[in-house]
Amino acid sequence: MGLLRSLSDFTKRLGLWFLAAAITLTVLFIAVLIYKLSVFEPEPPSASNCQPLQVQTTTDSEAQLFLYQCQRGNDLGWEGYEVWVHKLVTDEWQRIATSPLAAGCIELAIDERQLTIRHRNSRGDLSIAATSFVYERRGGGANTLSIATERVDKCLLSDQEELPD
Repeated sequence: MGLLRSLSDFTKRLGLWFLAAAITLTVLFIAVLIYKLSVFEPEPPSASNCQPLQVQTTTDSEAQLFLYQCQRGNDLGWEGYEVWVHKLVTDEWQRIATSPLAAGCIELAIDERQLTIRHRNSRGDLSIAATSFVYERRGGGANTLSIATERVDKCLLSDQEELPD
């Protein structure tokens, strides 16, 4: 009798542990689902109130990097700079950095392995979404560019300059 009762208690405890684990996993799954459905992903700059300031193309011509000056929000209350990458093979847009307009200027420099975002003022004013990004190549495979920041005293690209034709 003692062995049967002990086995019964063990089974109940084990069942409660599995029930608790199932409830926890269900709550986590629902939380992730709600987060994914409610997270704000901005429209690409081509569909927003954004003006291009600078365009850089990767050395293999498979991705383009854009610097835009944008106004966003319901009342267009936020105005600033946004750095976007357009992955040409997949036709995908990815925002990689933002900075308020009042924080000074931003400009882009690119080489074979790295995108450098040159900026004025505090690094705290520059929000970087990722430390690198991957883009596919037409012939197969993919390339990665790392993202670095560099503080400069003066940007060569001013806010009033237009893109060359």
